[in-house]
Amino acid sequence: MKSFSFKVRSVQLDLARQMETVDFIKSFIDFIAGNGYNTLVLYLESRIKTSSFPFPPDEESYTPEQMKDIVQYAGSKNIEIIPVVPVLGHANLFLKDSKMESLRETRDGVKGRFGSSSNNVFCPSQSGTYKFLEKYLSEICEIFPSQYFHIGCDESWDIGYCDLCRKRLQSGETQSDIYGKHLLEIHRILTKKLGKRLIIWDDMFEYYPEALEMLPRDIIMACWQYNDDVEKTKGHFNNRAVVDSLAHYDRLGFDYLICPADYTIHNVESFTGYGAKHRPLGGLMTTWEKSDSFMLQVMPAIAYAGRLWASGINGDYDHLLQDAVNSIFGIDDELFFQAVKAVCSNGLYLERRTSLDAFLTRRENNADYGRTRLADVLLGVLPGYLDKVKAASRDILEEIVLALRSEQISHELNELLPEFFKSDADIPELAAKLNSVIARIEIIGQARVAMWRRVRPGITPCKMATAYENYLKNMRAIPALAAKHGSLKVHFMLPDQYSAQTTRIFIKYAGGNAWEKIAEGSFKEFTAYDCFYNRPFLIDKDKIPVALKIETLRYGGQGFTYFEAENRRGRFVPAAVRNVTGIVTDPENLLSHDWRWAFAGERDTLKALLNPELAEAVHGFEIELKPDAI
Repeated sequence: MKSFSFKVRSVQLDLARQMETVDFIKSFIDFIAGNGYNTLVLYLESRIKTSSFPFPPDEESYTPEQMKDIVQYAGSKNIEIIPVVPVLGHANLFLKDSKMESLRETRDGVKGRFGSSSNNVFCPSQSGTYKFLEKYLSEICEIFPSQYFHIGCDESWDIGYCDLCRKRLQSGETQSDIYGKHLLEIHRILTKKLGKRLIIWDDMFEYYPEALEMLPRDIIMACWQYNDDVEKTKGHFNNRAVVDSLAHYDRLGFDYLICPADYTIHNVESFTGYGAKHRPLGGLMTTWEKSDSFMLQVMPAIAYAGRLWASGINGDYDHLLQDAVNSIFGIDDELFFQAVKAVCSNGLYLERRTSLDAFLTRRENNADYGRTRLADVLLGVLPGYLDKVKAASRDILEEIVLALRSEQISHELNELLPEFFKSDADIPELAAKLNSVIARIEIIGQARVAMWRRVRPGITPCKMATAYENYLKNMRAIPALAAKHGSLKVHFMLPDQYSAQTTRIFIKYAGGNAWEKIAEGSFKEFTAYDCFYNRPFLIDKDKIPVALKIETLRYGGQGFTYFEAENRRGRFVPAAVRNVTGIVTDPENLLSHDWRWAFAGERDTLKALLNPELAEAVHGFEIELKPDAI
């Protein structure tokens, strides 16, 4: 990697998903100023209450005066602040208020791309949308003197769904036209009228490349990639297409930022290496959704990225990371450094899974035992340093330790919970084991709520308390669920990292003619990166299952390899495939328990995305069940 340093070295605070105190934001400014950054990006959505948007409660918003104070403080530390106000998608904090209902794309009962009525997208076909945005953006520009203004626009799925937008499509415009023209109007407001240079997340151009060609070249592309290895960019939803996006932006004449995330430092390193082959304006270290965790545990990774981007050092990664760790914790100790490095390298952060459904979803090759053993080893090292680190950094290390303990518990639950729903389950014995785990969850929850009160004093509600209340409630309910239910284990295959294909699962029992729906949704969990994964669904404990019906629709298709039903009446497996409808390839593979698959649905996500009617076609089959001979 060639030696270089970035002009823009920025890190993001996601204040839309979780507010932080003004004091914390100022302390974070101190932190980044000491670690190579020159820019703070505040992901706000509608967190600032203004005269044109007076609707948020005081406890859920900042005043313009508070933000001006933060901007002034940042300036004293040579930190520029760039606001992010999404002007199309991710607008739910704006649009959830009834007084903004007329500006929603999914208004008047209209459902969006994924079959929901979520209020995430501004309608780009109403003059009222632009009247509101011009007023609000003008007010925000008065607060932030930066030349840059980030307008979001990522994941803006519901384009072309309201009556007005549908008429535009029927008259010959495309979704890409609607998206591009919306950006041009925002450019008119923010650049031509208010003098700002726009930054935009670049993922929607994977689906609307024609819109990219329409844009003025003074718009900056924020290219986000969260994979460990970024040799080129991978599509986020568009069939995971591999493209050299930075070279494409160079050809078109756009400036761009590389935007890794705080999940692992490998993402930062590889993306930085990819960026160094081109001409990035800078980097933006993104952080997201800290309502069930804190910024604390990712501070080492954040410090490392800032130092890397500022240093111009050619690949001396360990030296930079070690300097960052020593500076944060005040400990020059090789064992401690290697332990923190392992945490930063493996994404050993607080688990966000708290429901039975999430814990039941597993990779086909079972849990990642190496990751779990690593957590065990690190917990033999890091707690011993809690009384040795700088007092100001103790909470950082404590949150890392709590995250590792959560990692241990997550692994145990992955192993334990499926056992409850087997035909020979000893529920009292399993419940005793579960109660032991629950006691440890309570201890971690208490520690994290106490940390919330220290780190976020006055920030209400305490989402951490709610998260752990739900976590414990879900775990305590499992023995009673298991007493009434067996399981249908569905073995899935899906190469995409995430699923956007809706799957409906129905079952029929002996003596009845009606299909009973037992599940509907997208069932690939955030942590199930493998193509092959499985998940048990609850079925009646005492009835004999005789058939299954599977339906899929929407985006990306869904693969299946096998089905297994198990309850007090025995174990039941596929005997025959019946009534195949729509697009289903190789359904005969469902009769053998191996890793050959049947695939239901249109595999080309882009084709379905650009043709919503195609996406609503239903694909499926029925499976006749028989008692397992084994």
